[in-house]
Amino acid sequence: MEFLVSNYPPLKTGCKTFADTFYGLIPQTSKLDIAVGYVSSDALIELQKTIELNCNIQALNLIVGMHYFDKFTKVQYNAAMHLNEFLTENNMGGVRLVTAFRYHGKLYSYSNDKGPFACIIGSNNLSSIIDGGVRVYENSVLLQEQNATKEMSGFISQLAQTATKNIAELDINEFNQENPLLEGHEFVKRLSPHDIALAMYAKTKISFEIPIKPYEISPQSNLNVFFGKGRESKNGLVKPRHWYEVELIVPKNVTSQEGYPQSKTEDAVFTVITDDGWSFKCKVSGDYSKNFRSEGDLKILGKWLKGRLENAGVLKVGEPVTAKTLKDYGRDTFTLTKTITPGIWFLDFEVKK
Repeated sequence: MEFLVSNYPPLKTGCKTFADTFYGLIPQTSKLDIAVGYVSSDALIELQKTIELNCNIQALNLIVGMHYFDKFTKVQYNAAMHLNEFLTENNMGGVRLVTAFRYHGKLYSYSNDKGPFACIIGSNNLSSIIDGGVRVYENSVLLQEQNATKEMSGFISQLAQTATKNIAELDINEFNQENPLLEGHEFVKRLSPHDIALAMYAKTKISFEIPIKPYEISPQSNLNVFFGKGRESKNGLVKPRHWYEVELIVPKNVTSQEGYPQSKTEDAVFTVITDDGWSFKCKVSGDYSKNFRSEGDLKILGKWLKGRLENAGVLKVGEPVTAKTLKDYGRDTFTLTKTITPGIWFLDFEVKK
């Protein structure tokens, strides 16, 4: 038995994290069975990409226990359907929803050609496979005793057979309307309408249009980092880039304009307030200040930009951001505007109607 913890400061331990252990077992695994309460869209697409990049995984069965009753967001549902289609088309398994009762367990079972060899049980939902994000301290236990691994594998199989249906068999047409992507995210604050109004009134004439390069121009960078080469570990694991990981490359004809924040200066890191009410830090870096990213976590800016495209219905999780995606949304730039408050900039990705 091995104790797994989140290791967020100030409570750091000598134990491994859930994410490290989850991925560390992948190279030894041919069949992965998961039964959890809740899922997130980025965790679903990262799970699918992990299966695609690691060909030793021959089967994946995912059971989702709470969303049939508590509803998906449309983005979560699309991601779950995308994963299910991939698995069923390749005869690798599927995504099933518990329909008989609310299932809130979190079980992960790993098997090889000899059968189940490891399992994890604890408080970690599927979103825990994503590094960073929401700062919630979780605890789980890794078990490798034969009796425990067989019993958990058997339970997940029994749960699937007696209390679930494949997601494609269910008529799901009601969704949660709120976008939870940045809610509770580390390094991100939710602002009141009053704070947003104050920021808008504080805008100056120093303003820049930051272009969003589509897949046709940047197939593996900018908003399409996800499609770049995964990160390969010494143990053979290939870990995908995060779906929401982005770093924009801003052209020199923008960064050279007077007033644009410059790298390697005290103005390189600054706070942004967005038109839809979020606040987080951004940073410029690199030659000619060409790199534009969110500070602390590259996924923050990605969740803000790609989340807007997803909520508008023009981008599905797992698909590239193309020129058509941006045209359908109504913008291929966002606006960075300096305010009269030192260190505060205003970000606008609103579509004028």
